[in-house]
Amino acid sequence: MQNPWPTLAPHRMKLAAAAVLLAIVAIIFLGRPPSHQENPLLESPVIALQTLQAKSLYFNGVARPWLVSQRPDLLTDADRSDSSDAAHAFSQAVLNPNLFRQLFRQYHFDALLFTGDPSQYRPLLDHLITTKDWKLSYADHTSLVFRRDLEKPWQISDLDPVRAKFANAPSHDRAIFLAQTGVKLVAARELDAAKLVLDEAQQLDDHLPDVWNGMANYHMAKSEWRDAFSEVDRALHIDGNFLPAVATKTQLLYGSKRYSEACDLSRELITKLPDDPNLLFYHAKIAHEAHAYKEEIDALLKLISRAQAENQPVSGYQIYLAQAYAKTGDAGRSMDQFFLALEDPDLSDEQRSYVEESIVRIKKKGD
Repeated sequence: MQNPWPTLAPHRMKLAAAAVLLAIVAIIFLGRPPSHQENPLLESPVIALQTLQAKSLYFNGVARPWLVSQRPDLLTDADRSDSSDAAHAFSQAVLNPNLFRQLFRQYHFDALLFTGDPSQYRPLLDHLITTKDWKLSYADHTSLVFRRDLEKPWQISDLDPVRAKFANAPSHDRAIFLAQTGVKLVAARELDAAKLVLDEAQQLDDHLPDVWNGMANYHMAKSEWRDAFSEVDRALHIDGNFLPAVATKTQLLYGSKRYSEACDLSRELITKLPDDPNLLFYHAKIAHEAHAYKEEIDALLKLISRAQAENQPVSGYQIYLAQAYAKTGDAGRSMDQFFLALEDPDLSDEQRSYVEESIVRIKKKGD
């Protein structure tokens, strides 16, 4: 996938550039309307939490309320507090591998728990896979667990105990379980295992959008664009309102440089999930490529407002916002945002140099 806002690509903005690698699907335990017979095993990470053990556990923000309610024994007092610095840092680290490394030096994690859609933790997950410091030890339809020192890496037979939980479930539920597990395995780059469970899901029920969306994710990971488009379109033919498939197709369109079409679908997702920060950022990224700068600006302003309310850094967003204003010819607002970004004491030397050079360029144009 291309980097958005290419003038900033070399500068690796803290939160924003990490989010460049985000997959678009930002839906947690959602995406399909609930049936009249909901299976609680499909709707929550209860299976993943049952056997989880760790002396020092890292977890993403989505996992924390489940841990609080079901496995408080795995949490420290600080972990249980919504307002603690640790809680905020854990949530932010999924978009900032450098922050995760700082946390690891402080807490010496022996296990990492990622719950929910992989889009929520993609930058950190990709970093872990690339550096090969951590190995996959557990996977199911809701969660991934990684450990640092594994004697035996995860293999497909390790899914058998989870599969057994669904042995007596309807084929419909088993197919959803396998399809959603396949998406997790694609994210973890266990592509051979992902294909096996997705094929099995298709055999159980090939009329589920989950199955074809999972297949589309698999082929997208292999850059097999024609197959991926065909499969995501099949998912949407089954259910045109299936948000994970809408999101997957948005990502496919973006990856194929069909930016205007991607922007249209991204706008649809934003309408349905207007406050999701990952979707907002991705929409800003797509809108930039589609030259829809007003939409880019609106999305970035929402992100800045949300981040400030949560005491999170905003300088990365401010720099992108400054660029967007510059594209519209609004030099004044562009300069304002660049100067605000310079107030961040954590701005790297490279970032600070970029901002200062940008301010000089704008001033020269105005002279």
